[in-house]
Amino acid sequence: MSNFTLSVLSTLCLVTKSDLKHHQEELSLTQEEQARFKDTAAALNTVCYTPRPATLQLIFDYANNKQTEKK
Repeated sequence: MSNFTLSVLSTLCLVTKSDLKHHQEELSLTQEEQARFKDTAAALNTVCYTPRPATLQLIFDYANNKQTEKK
């Protein structure tokens, strides 16, 4: 019987620096993907949302009711 304290399973689960570096390289975006990401972000920044007046009125009524309940 060995006096080795780590089980075989625990040694298989060890993560080394080279494993982490390899994984980070896989997660990095290519230049084409980065360009597409920037284009998508720029397009999303141009999207404007304007709620309908009826929706705004409901929000204001709800807030007003909450204020009167606190008093």
